[in-house]
Amino acid sequence: MSQDLYEVSPRYLAASPPSDHRDHLNALAENTGWTLHTDGPTAVVTSPCERIVVRHDQAAESFGPHLVITARTGPGAPVRWRADIAGNTPVEILTTLTTTITTALETDPDHLVYDIAAVPEQPITLLADAGDWEFVHGPGVAGMRSTDGYAAALQHAPDDPAPPLRDDPTIAWHLFATHPAGSLWAVSFTHDTPLFVVASALEQTLSPEPLIRPAGLARHPAFAPLITTRPVPAKPAQTTTGLPPQPPGPAQGSAKAR
Repeated sequence: MSQDLYEVSPRYLAASPPSDHRDHLNALAENTGWTLHTDGPTAVVTSPCERIVVRHDQAAESFGPHLVITARTGPGAPVRWRADIAGNTPVEILTTLTTTITTALETDPDHLVYDIAAVPEQPITLLADAGDWEFVHGPGVAGMRSTDGYAAALQHAPDDPAPPLRDDPTIAWHLFATHPAGSLWAVSFTHDTPLFVVASALEQTLSPEPLIRPAGLARHPAFAPLITTRPVPAKPAQTTTGLPPQPPGPAQGSAKAR
């Protein structure tokens, strides 16, 4: 039986409870060679090389991070970079982050752990729909803010004397959604986080495309009135003729090569 799907927009106001984050980590361990260790409300997923650790504490209090991703050069070594996830962060952001990390750990682990790229990285360019996002700049920070005022993606320069993001001088990027009724979610990255890891979360946050979610998925009550949901249009049924496909012909109206 097919499951009804819905478009959810804006995507940055789509909530996912911490239990969804825990379910994702369980699936990550089940579908990869990563190790899952649970102890009551705490779950720890560790890469085979033990350099990447994802710790989830479902009993975390207040709005502090309940899920922390750390990168080290090896077991017991100091943390080289960290990503903190708090609140009802859309699980799609977490999925993108873990996919980006697991892929990079296989293809270019030095880039992921040491931030040493085979090809020098370019600075992040924030691309967003001008109708939905606007550029903001203030003492020590710069980034994008949604035009409805409910979400932002901010960067703090490491040597800027202005107050740090989240009152933590190690934080370079802070992505979040909030509302007069309270905070919805937040994702932070420390200064040594590789740009491609940060960019994966930024693209998820700034994308104008709605999220596609199954019907009945929980929505945060304070933010539900701000979200638009509509059924995903059904695709028209395809008919089969039983004939072999025709070879492609010349494109109609195409310009001739000179």
